[in-house]
Amino acid sequence: MKKLKTFLVLVCFGCIGFGLVKLLRTAVIQEKLFSILGEDTYLAILDKVRLLGDLLGWPIHFVRALLP
Repeated sequence: MKKLKTFLVLVCFGCIGFGLVKLLRTAVIQEKLFSILGEDTYLAILDKVRLLGDLLGWPIHFVRALLP
């Protein structure tokens, strides 16, 4: 039962993260963040978000590469 709860919490966090990434990829939100944060801070945050996405997605890409 504890593993199920942990899995559900992870799924919820994954869904929330996916929604935030989709929201941040809209042009209007990107322009507002760029004007509020400045170029350097915005690009640094964007690089960290992309790196996090790569780190979280590597198992999926690895399995896809192994499949015929």
